[in-house]
Amino acid sequence: MHDVTIIGAGPAGTAAGYVLREAGFSVLILDKYKFPRKKACAGGITPKAMALFPYDISFLIHRTCHRVRIRRPGGKTFIIREKKPLCYMTRRQDLDQFTLNMFMKKGGRFQVSRKIISILEKPGHIDLCFMDHKHEKQSIQSRYLIGADGANSIVRQLTHSAFGIMKYPALEADIPMDQPWKYPMEFDFSMGIKGYYWIFPKKNHLNIGIYSIAGHRGLTRKALARYARMRFGRTDMENIKGYPIGVGGFSESPAPGRILLAGDAAGMAEGLLGEGIYFALKSGQSAAKAIINAMASGKDAGDLYGRSVRFIRLELALHHHGAKGLYRFPALFLALARHPFCHKPFSRGYASGIPLSQNFFLNRWCIWKNCPRVNGA
Repeated sequence: MHDVTIIGAGPAGTAAGYVLREAGFSVLILDKYKFPRKKACAGGITPKAMALFPYDISFLIHRTCHRVRIRRPGGKTFIIREKKPLCYMTRRQDLDQFTLNMFMKKGGRFQVSRKIISILEKPGHIDLCFMDHKHEKQSIQSRYLIGADGANSIVRQLTHSAFGIMKYPALEADIPMDQPWKYPMEFDFSMGIKGYYWIFPKKNHLNIGIYSIAGHRGLTRKALARYARMRFGRTDMENIKGYPIGVGGFSESPAPGRILLAGDAAGMAEGLLGEGIYFALKSGQSAAKAIINAMASGKDAGDLYGRSVRFIRLELALHHHGAKGLYRFPALFLALARHPFCHKPFSRGYASGIPLSQNFFLNRWCIWKNCPRVNGA
């Protein structure tokens, strides 16, 4: 019997596995793919996410971005600049392979599971049945289980069906470029959707994509190709992939018990810009620590986990309400955001790795103090 089985070898799963292995727990990670595998993700790592990695990943960084271009409705742009990096660019398939390797170097086990058949929580343990890479049925037991298998989580469907999350779609592609560094990182809100288009410069290509909070309408290959032609005069896109982002985890507390959900499986990506890596790492590490504490104290792991992710849920709620305002009134929000007195306090905190909730409460007085006054105010 393993101490913990983790379903999903992405950032949430490997982050949890690494913490558990450091504490001496026996851990098995199952994933439906053999690694390395292609993974749809824009590959932007925020400073606060970078700070959570317990090992150096600098060699995986394609580009460090100190400036971000924002394109407003109507096409006008402004630049946000910081001395500290605002974002680090990588490729998810490389990042995931490395984090899995680091987990296995700690003594963790990894196995391909083509299909999860059943998960049963019993007093003191979990029974798990799955199909292995040879399509043979296997049954294993573990004391705890972490579901870190993405927005379409089979663990959530089988064990937490009442746990509601939302899924926001994204579509991305790569465009080969000889000099991608000529292009700044960009968020484009000028295309008339409840979302944005993005341009992320990498080592030898640009990653472009569409993110929407209003469903799949408008998220098509033709739309992305039109955008590529408009911006770069070409449509030779590669690695075109659509995927859901799991959001809405702020609305429900994790259930008690021995089965914990982390990352997109628990709706722990933020809805404003769709960032998921930070919340995946944070929730995966929190789930691992909750299990460690439960084993030591005899308390319920799910209850401990629920208490430990209160801050994450607050962060997600703030991003959710920010998204509602931004995408309902994008012209107004971005007209205000273009002023340095408005965006500078936040970008400075963002580059320092300060989460949004702390950033907001630290900077709201600074913004008010520096906001231009009308006569008689």
